[in-house]
Amino acid sequence: MECVTSPSYSIALNGSLYGKFAGKKGLRQGDPLSPFLFVLCLEYFSRLINLAANRDRFAYHPKCAKFNITHLAFADDLMLFSKGDCNSVDVLLDCLNKFSRCSGLRANLKKSSLYTAGISGQKLVNIHRLVNMPIGSMPFKYLGIPLAAEKLKAVHYVSLVEKIAGYINAWANCTLTYAGRTELIRSVVQGVECFWLSILPIPGTMIDRITNICRIFLWGERKALVAWKNICLPKTEGELGFRDVKTWNLALLAKVLWNIHDKRDSLWIRWVDQVYLNGASVWDWTPAKGDSPLLKRIFEIRDIIVKKEGTTQLAIANLNRWFAGEISGCSKAYEYFRPRGIPKVWANEVWRHYIPPKHSFILWLGIKGRLQTKDRLHYMDIDQNCALCGTAPETLDHLFFQCNITNQVWLQIKKWLRITRAMTTIKSTLKYMKKEARGTSWQSRAKKSVVACTVYHIWTARNRRLFEGTVVTSDGIIREIKTQVYKIMFSLYPHVLVQYEHLALGH
Repeated sequence: MECVTSPSYSIALNGSLYGKFAGKKGLRQGDPLSPFLFVLCLEYFSRLINLAANRDRFAYHPKCAKFNITHLAFADDLMLFSKGDCNSVDVLLDCLNKFSRCSGLRANLKKSSLYTAGISGQKLVNIHRLVNMPIGSMPFKYLGIPLAAEKLKAVHYVSLVEKIAGYINAWANCTLTYAGRTELIRSVVQGVECFWLSILPIPGTMIDRITNICRIFLWGERKALVAWKNICLPKTEGELGFRDVKTWNLALLAKVLWNIHDKRDSLWIRWVDQVYLNGASVWDWTPAKGDSPLLKRIFEIRDIIVKKEGTTQLAIANLNRWFAGEISGCSKAYEYFRPRGIPKVWANEVWRHYIPPKHSFILWLGIKGRLQTKDRLHYMDIDQNCALCGTAPETLDHLFFQCNITNQVWLQIKKWLRITRAMTTIKSTLKYMKKEARGTSWQSRAKKSVVACTVYHIWTARNRRLFEGTVVTSDGIIREIKTQVYKIMFSLYPHVLVQYEHLALGH
């Protein structure tokens, strides 16, 4: 135990270590050795309490007797179970005191609580006096999740909503592109949801609140450019590929259903099998009125799969196909439950991995006809003429192809990349590029990326002219497009394109 009783520390100052002094209180917080030592200590406590539970005066909690469950521990969160009598509680307290004397670790009574069920009167008073800790009420949180003896109400999920809102508010005042906001929603916010969704069935009201937070973060307070139910469809179906919260909840709980069916070697599964199923098959069991709301939801999912497949055998085959030895099982389950859209032939051309996401996003809005050109702002009292040329009403096709300035941009870009076909709409342009620019050569990829790049820079130039009053010329837009495309290609083919630097200048 030398490393525990005599650790020493130095101070990092301006990149260098200075001094060396001995620690007086064991390991520092966050030391990699701490978890291992804590597990060793808890193993001693676990054996101590299991030995004490074999005494005649200890009685197990009625729901824990079949598996002799006396405690659950995760890190420093500890739950102790016993029958509601003073003798059993005294055995648990005696184990805690022995553990404290051996390890020096003491339970913080101010942060501990006593939870009882079916106990009242003098019996409850005696137990309360014995433990000398406050009486708690359900639901309470364990590992961040609310635990309750009854169905959780919507108010008990507020902490989840607040946590997501906290992540959102941290970025709300930052200047982020649509693509940046999209990635934050996908990776951060929906990652936070996953922990709760894999454990609890989330009420529809809470799902709506989470969705509304994400929608406002993406689009702002104004009306959404694309409906949320649509952007939760995959990119191959022409949308953003967000996970629908309700469907993802179904998919994650389907994994729990499969665990119960497969009788996985975990304490909770064995407990459910004995206490609720009584050894019966999960496919034949019918939940009672007073059973766990979580189990009721899981078996609703069971019935959904059976109804969709037609037979129990096919439903079991589906679960095995999703989860048996598969890390991506929940993703397969989500694909099974999710709403379906129509695959779009242009989807792959929009979401190429080498195209900057902010370019792809603007191109996606353009091909869906959702960019806020002036013809879509007819309810506002503004000049409807094109912001760039000012000679005709600003529509999507006019702005990107018929405007004098943008028409000149396309002529020069086509000449630059030796494209002969006329460009009239975004969809027809992508369709042509899909046929024309085949293969993985830098020339083909340059043609594929130039569409998104051109649409993005035209839209940016239009907004600068409209909101900042900046005079934009076709030469300026062309220069930005060529430079951007060259940078993309150089990142993919640095050894090839080093001899083609003149391309960025259009020579």
